[in-house]
Amino acid sequence: MLEDIGEYRYSVDRMMYNLKRAGWLDKLAGLVVGSFTEARETDTPFGQTENEIILNLVKEYDYPVCFNFPVGHQEQNYALKLGLKHELKVSGKQCTLKQLK
Repeated sequence: MLEDIGEYRYSVDRMMYNLKRAGWLDKLAGLVVGSFTEARETDTPFGQTENEIILNLVKEYDYPVCFNFPVGHQEQNYALKLGLKHELKVSGKQCTLKQLK
């Protein structure tokens, strides 16, 4: 699960490349992307949104990726139980995340 607040887009790009180079992105079963609230730009725009940055780095993998999941620093913010198994289904523009028993 990824989300952040007040981060520069070039920093999101750098952090994602660090995860990829370290092999963390190829070990995932799925990826849930929440909000990047109050995203920041430098004087020179980065040229990609956070979702585009992430998609470009994970598109080669064969696991589901859910964007704009209501988790992060926003009004609609669902609690996720980290460390537990979940089932992520992504089809078209719909994502479902279900905690497994």
